[in-house]
Amino acid sequence: MTSTPNLGSERTLILAPMGRDAQVASAILAEAHIATAVCGDLHALMPELAAGAGAALIVEEVLHEQDYRGLARWIEAQPPWSDFPVIVLAPRGGGLERNPAAGRFIQALGNVTFLERPFHPTTLVSIVQTALRGRRRQYEARVRLEALRAAVARQRQDQAHLRLLINELNHRVKNTLATVQSIVTQTLRSADVSTRTRDVLTSRIVALSKAHDVLTNEQWSGADLGEIAAQAAQPFRLGLGEERIVMSGPRVRVLPKTAIAFALAVHELATNAVKYGALSGNEGRVDFSWRISGRGDGRELTAVWREIDGPRVTSPTRAGFGTRLIERGLAADLNGEVTIRYPADGVVCTIRARLEGAELEVSSGTPTNPRRRRTEAEPNVPSPPAFGGR
Repeated sequence: MTSTPNLGSERTLILAPMGRDAQVASAILAEAHIATAVCGDLHALMPELAAGAGAALIVEEVLHEQDYRGLARWIEAQPPWSDFPVIVLAPRGGGLERNPAAGRFIQALGNVTFLERPFHPTTLVSIVQTALRGRRRQYEARVRLEALRAAVARQRQDQAHLRLLINELNHRVKNTLATVQSIVTQTLRSADVSTRTRDVLTSRIVALSKAHDVLTNEQWSGADLGEIAAQAAQPFRLGLGEERIVMSGPRVRVLPKTAIAFALAVHELATNAVKYGALSGNEGRVDFSWRISGRGDGRELTAVWREIDGPRVTSPTRAGFGTRLIERGLAADLNGEVTIRYPADGVVCTIRARLEGAELEVSSGTPTNPRRRRTEAEPNVPSPPAFGGR
């Protein structure tokens, strides 16, 4: 009796304790080069099943006379890839209508084939070979399933390792930004540089850091445009009030480089509005909105920064750093165009970008700010103007 399981065994177990059925069946199958093992009873069959087999050939009388619940439990506990074939040698005329027990055997043993006695040798060989071919396919399915499970396990390990590396990288980058901010502050403090210049540079580093935090939370797979814009505008909203900067638009997930570009743009626009634009007084406000048009690879993102009820605006005589950052840097990162206009009633910055489907994911959901006050014109997204020649 085999003690070590043969996981690819194709031998046929024969359980026919009465008469010469076992010897006859074993001899017929041996001539067809099919390995067999003869068992004396169901109790002896069970360890042979555990050791490995391709099929079982059982006379029906055994199932009537012996307790086959152990066999039924073994079949019930098979792994997902397995459907062990059982061939029952039945008396002549033992169909379901004349042999109600046959239905119970099918239900309990699953993959059952009935072969009436006396049987023709060719019929027996054909039925056993068919059962073994099915068993062979099950072994192949097991190999594929195990390979798939191993691949999934490796992928999970790789993902866990990647998350560890990303977290470490995020930590180091955050520390680097803090170090850069400290170096800049200390360097400019000892140099003949105005406090205003030092604050502007520091605030830009902080805006970059906040965008980095949002992307870190998303494992750098992208970020929601509304969340990125809200983080960039948060310092200004805290000081001026939530209603001074109103944001609205659908939920749009953008790539990391786009998220960072938008964060810097909103920061520059808000900074300029506080110093020279609508947020410099008590009544002014800003409306920042975005929308998506088109379908598939032809979708276009249009975002508009519009300043309302602020002081009268005049066009700047030269482009500052903020304007160049928006009109050139943001346009390049978005593969689109950015325009800043200076109508007398308030600065308007419009950003348009045609993005491929892989670069932009639009999901349904509640707009970022449903209380947004609409304007009659379509959204025009401003990049930070040349305000103050920064």
